[in-house]
Amino acid sequence: MTKEEKRAEVFQSGRAWIVACIAIIASILISVNSNKLPATASLVIPALSMDEGMFANIMSLNGYVGLIMTFVVAAVIMRFGARKATTLVLVCAVAGAIISAAATDVAVLMVGRLIEGVGYACIGSTVPVIISEWFPPSKRGVPMGLFSVWVPLGSMFIMASSGFFFTVGDPQTYHNVFWFVVALLVIVTVLWVAAIRDPQVSYLEERDPAAPKPKMSEGFKSLSCWISMIAFAAFSLGTACVMNFETLYLVQTMGMDQLAANGMMNIANIAVVVGGIAIGVVMNFVTGNGQRLVILVAASVVLGASFSLAYSISEELLVPWLIVFGLSNGVVPAIFFTMVAEIAPRPDLAGISSSLMSCGQCVGGILFGLVGVVVSSAGWGACTGLLVGVGAVLIIGSVALFAVIRARDAKRAA
Repeated sequence: MTKEEKRAEVFQSGRAWIVACIAIIASILISVNSNKLPATASLVIPALSMDEGMFANIMSLNGYVGLIMTFVVAAVIMRFGARKATTLVLVCAVAGAIISAAATDVAVLMVGRLIEGVGYACIGSTVPVIISEWFPPSKRGVPMGLFSVWVPLGSMFIMASSGFFFTVGDPQTYHNVFWFVVALLVIVTVLWVAAIRDPQVSYLEERDPAAPKPKMSEGFKSLSCWISMIAFAAFSLGTACVMNFETLYLVQTMGMDQLAANGMMNIANIAVVVGGIAIGVVMNFVTGNGQRLVILVAASVVLGASFSLAYSISEELLVPWLIVFGLSNGVVPAIFFTMVAEIAPRPDLAGISSSLMSCGQCVGGILFGLVGVVVSSAGWGACTGLLVGVGAVLIIGSVALFAVIRARDAKRAA
């Protein structure tokens, strides 16, 4: 059997989709773990005697450890492979979730959040590499599209299910939600360890046997990788402002209770899922880098404009805004993840481009802590200018990525 025949067998046997489904479910549950806090914000804040600024800083804690771990996980992927790196990520997520669930004061919750950060920050590095190993470039659009909505799917799930575990009038019942999340993470971690193996032949292997073995330094010197990190940091910060604080904004400015705000937020989550999956299908037909990046720029313009309205939207326009925000928020990351191997200087350095995008996600999460401080001290409207700037960075970054990759492709074709 030739090497190409082995590749076809790996894909056609269905094993690729089994791996992808379990990896995507694991990602969604790590998002559930992260979003358990905004889903219980109006309970956690009084239960642990904190204000909005402290709450935002705790939300952003996982970004600090993730900022460090994204570089570590890049080395782990290069040395041991994405499967083993994902196992490490899931174990850290479980450990952090247990500590957070058992916490009775802010200090212990902070420790749990830091450990959880390894899972949240690094799953975005490992899963795109796993999918790229198992699927050929022409077939990555749908699984990457599904993966790209792991954050909103997790948010949607916990927003919808948390109400079965807490009582609005009893702040301490937030612990029930946290333990529920622990149980889910344990199940998926056991399933991952028991069921997942490396592919027989990876689609990220260098096709030229005479080519030198890739070095991490080559990936870290790539301009396209760093541009994608900056653009993804802006995307992540704007998204964090909406996904983590919009429910609290609705409670405090529109008089909703936590359950009603969670339900309203799920309009955006559903739109994100629809946008991500739809663009994933499109990516299987639109295979040229230039065409894909044009769609990225257009979606970034819409999303950047949506960011600026997050903390000033009126009740009359809330639902249309949530839908527009959600659709564009699904498209942008789906294209980034689908193109993770093309953003890298060569496919076998996809782990570097993926890790730098995760690093950008962590930077966005860290900066979100500043948003909480501004809201706490000056009110919601004070953040509008900041969100306008975040949208501008996303748009400029997408345009720059388009220009750099188009120039690189033209040079290679010459």
